[in-house]
Amino acid sequence: MDTLTARPRLLKQANLSLIRRVIKNRGTATRAEIAGETQISSTTVRSLLAEMMENGEIESIGYDESSGGRKAERYRFKPDKYYGAAVCISGSEMHGLLVGICGEILETCRLEFTGDDYEPAITAYLDELMTRKDIKSIGIGVPGIVEDGSFWKGSGSSDELCRHDLGDRLAGRYHIPIVMENDLNATAIGFGRCYAREFPCEAPDLTNMAYLHLEKTCVSAGFIVGGRVVRGFRNFAGELGLVPMEDGRILDEWLMEAADDKAYTNLIIRIIGWICGILNPQYVVLGGPDLRKDCIGPISDGFSALLPRHMSAEILYSADLWHDYHDGMAYLTAGKIFDDVQFIKEQP
Repeated sequence: MDTLTARPRLLKQANLSLIRRVIKNRGTATRAEIAGETQISSTTVRSLLAEMMENGEIESIGYDESSGGRKAERYRFKPDKYYGAAVCISGSEMHGLLVGICGEILETCRLEFTGDDYEPAITAYLDELMTRKDIKSIGIGVPGIVEDGSFWKGSGSSDELCRHDLGDRLAGRYHIPIVMENDLNATAIGFGRCYAREFPCEAPDLTNMAYLHLEKTCVSAGFIVGGRVVRGFRNFAGELGLVPMEDGRILDEWLMEAADDKAYTNLIIRIIGWICGILNPQYVVLGGPDLRKDCIGPISDGFSALLPRHMSAEILYSADLWHDYHDGMAYLTAGKIFDDVQFIKEQP
C-alpha cells in the first residue's frame, strides 16, 4: 500500500488547497461533494470548512432539497473577501482588472503609459486598488518572452532583446504572489476557457489548441496541449514568424509580401498544416488585428482538403482579442490568490 506522511501543518495546507479548488471550480459545493472529489475524509472536510467559515473565507448559501435524508449545506467563497489584480499589456494599450476569487472580472480600466515604461502606471493602479480592496495576488500579461520574474522584449528597430525585471520589482514592492505570462499565451488560455463556457461539453483542462495571432508584420502562436501551455526549452515556443523559408527569408517577411488574398490564404493554410503535423491540435484559432476575415472561409476549405481527417483540426475565429486576454489573465491571477500546496506521487 502507498503511504504518505507529512508534517500536520503541511498536510492541512494541502487539504485546504484541494477544498478551495473544488469550490472554485464548482462555484458552490456541499461537504459530500468536496469529500467525494478530494478523497479527504468527511470529518476533516467538516473541520476545515468550519475553520474557513470562522475566518470569513467562505459562507453558507443554504441547504439543498432533501432527497430523503439530511439536507446538505452548500458553501461558496465570500464574494467580497479576497481579490486579485491583473494588468494586460499589448502594443500601445494597457488595461487593469479587478479579479474575483473565482476568476470573474469585476472592474476594468485603461492605464496610460509612455514607451516601454510600464511600471509607474502599474504601481499607481495597484496602490490605489489596495486602498479599497484586499488584493492577494497580482497577474501581469506582457508582450514578450517570460523568464521567471522578468520578460524579454525587442527594443525599437533593433533585433536585440532587452530584459525587463517588472515582475521581480513588483514582488519586492508588494510581497504577494505574482504570476507573469506572455500576452498571447494568456489569450489562448482565455479563448479556451470562454469556448468551454459556451460549449459545456468541452473541458479546459484537456484542451489541445493552437491560437494563431496575425499582425501585418508578424505571425505568432500560443500552443496548449493537454490543458497546459507549451513554452519550450527557453520559452520561445510559438514564435512562428522566425521560421526560415526556402528562399532564405523568414516567415514574417513572407507574410508582409502576401499582397493578394490568394497568396495570403495559401500561406496561412501552409502554417496551419505545419502546426497540425507537429502538434495535432483539436482546434486552430485564428485571431489578431490584421487577420483577413474574408479569408477565413477559404482557409478552412483549403485546409480541410490538405491533410487526412485524423490529422486535421477545426478552424475557429477569435472575434475579440482583449476579451480573451482579460479572461486568461483573470484566471491565472485568481489561481494565485491562495498559496496552493500539492503532493505529487513520483513514478517508480
